[in-house]
Amino acid sequence: IIRKHIWLVIILPLIAALAALTVSKFVIVPEYEASSKVALGTVSHDLYGNVAASKEILLSRDLLSQVYKELDLDTQYRSIDEFAKRVSVEEIRNTRILTIRYQDSDVQRAQAVIENITSQFLDLSGDIYTHRRALLEERLSQLEASYHNAEATYQNSLATLEALEATESTDSETALARARIIDYLAKGETTLMTLSAGIHEVQMALAGMEQTRIIEQPMVGSDCINVRPMLNTAIALVLGGMVALGLAFIREYFEKNPL
Repeated sequence: IIRKHIWLVIILPLIAALAALTVSKFVIVPEYEASSKVALGTVSHDLYGNVAASKEILLSRDLLSQVYKELDLDTQYRSIDEFAKRVSVEEIRNTRILTIRYQDSDVQRAQAVIENITSQFLDLSGDIYTHRRALLEERLSQLEASYHNAEATYQNSLATLEALEATESTDSETALARARIIDYLAKGETTLMTLSAGIHEVQMALAGMEQTRIIEQPMVGSDCINVRPMLNTAIALVLGGMVALGLAFIREYFEKNPL
């Protein structure tokens, strides 16, 4: 049967392969994907310190509208919503890393868009980081000033106690003053320990703060993502062969069993 319809088995797959190659090369507009990766900072913030929230911010209309305006994308897209469909954000499992992707037929525009999106997000996150760090540094300065004051008061009380201890007076007033100073010293020690713990806590918080940063620079892939001429041609060749074989057997059946 195959020998009898060899022309069909050979020509149909070739036509299908040629058609697929032609469509891939000259009809389909090639699309390129630009991407970047950012690692979220360790700022304790409900939005910019949260992976899911940061993902929503990157896809938000507010952020994308800024990119849309700055790059004059109204000449390419009819609306921000149409532009937003080209942007995607993926979370790398069990990490604080987000992959930002954007697809476009123009390589230079794809590069500009992914750079702008990444930059907008880093600026917003950086503002939060700067504000939180400034608050912690101000708190640290206040604690250190309070510690120095408390330490000076403690040292003065200690010097007064030493002076009283040096006297040989045993009257009730001296004894009362001595008891009060000992009480002040005990409270002063507690205050110093509390302030010292607070200073250490703030210092650790400052040391652990990290800004959101780029870990993979914005770049456009060298290969288009929607056009694969060789793969499309191979698939068309195989499918064309299968269709040709099916037609050959169908024709043989109807020739032997006419209606």
